[in-house]
Amino acid sequence: MEIKNGKLILDDEKAQDEKPKNSSKIYFFILAIVALLATNAYYAIRYKNLGKQVEVLNSEKSQLEIEIDRIEAELNRVTGENLELAAEFQEEHDSARALIAELRSQLDADPNISQDDLLKTQQEIRRLRSLVEQYSTDLESLKDENRELSAERDNLQNSISSITERVGELEAENSGLEEMVKSASVLKVSSMNITPQRANDNEQSDAETRARRTDKFRIHFTIANNPLAATGTHTIYYRITEPSGNLLTDGSIFEVNNEEIQYTEAGIIDFQNDGKQHSIEWEPQDYKFQKGTYTVILYTTESILGRAAIVLK
Repeated sequence: MEIKNGKLILDDEKAQDEKPKNSSKIYFFILAIVALLATNAYYAIRYKNLGKQVEVLNSEKSQLEIEIDRIEAELNRVTGENLELAAEFQEEHDSARALIAELRSQLDADPNISQDDLLKTQQEIRRLRSLVEQYSTDLESLKDENRELSAERDNLQNSISSITERVGELEAENSGLEEMVKSASVLKVSSMNITPQRANDNEQSDAETRARRTDKFRIHFTIANNPLAATGTHTIYYRITEPSGNLLTDGSIFEVNNEEIQYTEAGIIDFQNDGKQHSIEWEPQDYKFQKGTYTVILYTTESILGRAAIVLK
């Protein structure tokens, strides 16, 4: 029992007064425990969600890395298939390579990359994909242009070949025509005769028939009219063979169609395509004419003009 404020308080009454105070303390501890449990649960859930977020971010980061690898592989494939063409788009190729290196550097720089950084990287990857697609499209367009140019070149070469072949044919035809004209334009003798004479006889003297009385030959010939032949002076070469068949020559040579031939002597005539008769006189020194047949052949540098023979007794 206890006296308080001049009153006597029994033990039962004291116990009844302390009971409410103890209950309050119990409630406080219970509330504190509940609050602690709630806090622990909150942080447990929060850390659990944070772990899931980190896992999701890492997964997205891996996917982005895979996508970069895929785009780079496509870039390598397109470049490898078009090595010759790729040089013309080197700037686009280098830009794509630089962006790939930059994105990989960004992903490797921070192992705990944030969501915002991932979003930015995704945007850059989309830009990279667009850049590689444009690069591929440009290469294909250039390849198509090259195919068209190759086809045009082949067609042009075929045309050139056809034209060249036709030009060759025309040149052959022209060459043939030139040969025909050349052949048709040569001088030809329409008549020719040989007059043996003594040294002191003039042109109107009678012809000799005996070898011992002959000192010279007068060769008369008329050239046939030919409108294709060139008028003016022409050199006439003549070859005289004696009855034994020997050519009378001092070794002088001229060319007929690029062939060298020895001749006896040469003279010059003025051809005007007028049917005029021409004459050449051959009077050898210290030569004794023989009995038998002498043959005279006239030439120009293009062909034989004509031939004639005379018999001396």
